Amino acid sequence: PEDVRCGRCGLTRVGAGRVGLPGELGAGVERSGCAECWKEWLQQQVRLINHYGLRPLVKEDREKIYALTRDFFGLPPAA
Repeated sequence: PEDVRCGRCGLTRVGAGRVGLPGELGAGVERSGCAECWKEWLQQQVRLINHYGLRPLVKEDREKIYALTRDFFGLPPAA
């Protein structure tokens, strides 16, 4: 992965690379998320899934996870 100016931490670091998220959300994280913040997000995501009792296989819960991901990386809301 190449270096990016991270939208979360504001530093220029190695980019997150392929994150496996769909569509514009994945492209946004790959474009403006660093590997360190992505690693931090993966840990935070587990805590949030457990805290809210989210089920990633359920569409509504998955959309909530995607919204939390956008918030974490400072990406605009889904269209």
